[in-house]
Amino acid sequence: MYELWKNKLLDFNTLLLTTYKELGLNEQEYVFLVLLARLLQTNPSGWTFNDISTHMTIDEANCSVLFINLVERQYIMVNSKTDALGKRFEEYSILPLMEKIEAHLKQQRTQAKSTQREEIFSMIEQEFGILSPLDIETIHLWMTEDNFDPELIKLAIREMNLYQIKSIRYIDKILLDWKKKNVKTVEEAKRQLIAFRQRKQAPITSETQTTTVDPNFYYDWMNE
Repeated sequence: MYELWKNKLLDFNTLLLTTYKELGLNEQEYVFLVLLARLLQTNPSGWTFNDISTHMTIDEANCSVLFINLVERQYIMVNSKTDALGKRFEEYSILPLMEKIEAHLKQQRTQAKSTQREEIFSMIEQEFGILSPLDIETIHLWMTEDNFDPELIKLAIREMNLYQIKSIRYIDKILLDWKKKNVKTVEEAKRQLIAFRQRKQAPITSETQTTTVDPNFYYDWMNE
């Protein structure tokens, strides 16, 4: 993420706007960091606190205090370096801030996945009651090894209910069929179901029996 920002491939302002509160920052610190980040990209060695205070409601001295506070809280890193002529200078970096953002987003994704897993297990337990160890392992593999979208799993469960077939294996066959066909989203799966049912519907002509074809006819996943 830090390298993306350095190469100007990351919308830092929006990223920080959506995370600063969770990172323990206030609005004033958010604005300061946005301005600092822009200066570190455009003029990394020549910026001053006056360049920041010009765009804020606090003066240069208070910008300096704000900067020191953010360094102490490890949002900004300051490194002392020496140039080719032996002159010492300080290099500033928002790498620690980027690492905090990345860790926060990773935690959010982990929590979201955990919530989704709980929803899937709860949904299946409502259908089957107490699950066997083998069933639990199968469901676990759907979400870890196979990495099926939770919404795709829910669609497979609804597909099972459509035909009133209570079977974990039936859901598994549906999901594996979609995986084989590289179906990764609910929209793609629904298109597959519609196309399959349309292919199976017999055309009605004057020469054929007037047999009504159920538009929700049985998709025989067990024999796919």
